[in-house]
Amino acid sequence: MAQLHWFDASSLDPFIVFASFDCQRPSLKNAGRFMTSPELPFVAKADLPGVAFSAMRQMLLSQAKAADLQVIEDAHRTLRVQTAHGIIGLRPGNTTEVAGMVAAADERWLFVMKTAVVDQMRHVMPNVAEQMRWSNGPAEGSLPPNFMFMQVRDVVALGPDFLRVTLQGEDVSRHGDAAIHFRLVQPPEGADAIWPSVAANGSISWPEGPGAPHRPVYTTRYVDPSAGTLVTDVYVHEGGRTTTWAQQFMAGDRARRVIGVIGPSGGGLMEADQVLMAADETGFPAAARILEGLPTHTKGEVFLEAANGAACAYPVSAPKGVILKWLARSGGDCLAGAALAALPRHGGSKIWFAGERGQATKLREAAKVGGHAPGDLRISGFWTQPDGR
Repeated sequence: MAQLHWFDASSLDPFIVFASFDCQRPSLKNAGRFMTSPELPFVAKADLPGVAFSAMRQMLLSQAKAADLQVIEDAHRTLRVQTAHGIIGLRPGNTTEVAGMVAAADERWLFVMKTAVVDQMRHVMPNVAEQMRWSNGPAEGSLPPNFMFMQVRDVVALGPDFLRVTLQGEDVSRHGDAAIHFRLVQPPEGADAIWPSVAANGSISWPEGPGAPHRPVYTTRYVDPSAGTLVTDVYVHEGGRTTTWAQQFMAGDRARRVIGVIGPSGGGLMEADQVLMAADETGFPAAARILEGLPTHTKGEVFLEAANGAACAYPVSAPKGVILKWLARSGGDCLAGAALAALPRHGGSKIWFAGERGQATKLREAAKVGGHAPGDLRISGFWTQPDGR
């Protein structure tokens, strides 16, 4: 049987990994049997047809160890592992040998956990993934519980390389420090939007064809719950669909003013005494948000790579003991090279990277060889370099 990559950021969509497994983990005191606890009252189960408990247990334990996740219970036909936003585990099924189970603090996070599990299963057992039916949840065909409509309130230039987009909606209070990413669901140009819905197996069903929305992942830079506003920064690059959408709004085109937001999700802010961070433009908003939230005593290094280095004028602030170093691709600088060269100086640091996927893989492998604990690594590939370039 193929190996399940439940927690391997190198092999999966970064949003899925961020969604359930890559940020600070909540305390789960008094976690009770079969995943229920005062902190995580929402629980769901789905039978896994034709799957052996022993095989699932081995794979889940292996990935939990690799990701430095806490195993809360490993007993006869029951396994529970704590993740960033809840619990994932196994127990006897109703009509099968084994069932997957998830638990979370509210219905939105429960849905995120379900979607993550289904998507992971699709990688190795697609037939099983499509047959999964959760014990509870929103009706098939309804809007996902972590989806909301918002409107674009404003778009302004933020230096030569970024646009700052302000969205407004009814309730943005859920977008806090524990999860700072979301999907920006944009209607297609020249066609009526078809919005995502809940599939029969409890995951998100994304429409296809002319009405399919564009759904990139972005970082929440600022939130004002009292005003109902959420601010995100868009890196301007030629041919980018989000760039075109934002620029059209700036030019007065309001045809696609109403958008969808799915989230929050992803990694949250970090608690760290020492850090090594590195990002290209795609990761600047996340890096800036995390740097602003670091404790004042934190020390370390941050490498920020842009086409022309600091001339991009993206606003970044950091604790006094964190040194910012700008890199310019036009001058031959390389983000991964700088991070790899700095790695030996950061034996006790938390390592954070956001950039090209191949570079992320190299840094992750080097950090593991260097003895860094998996729990200290938050290394993500946000895009892939085309072949031959």
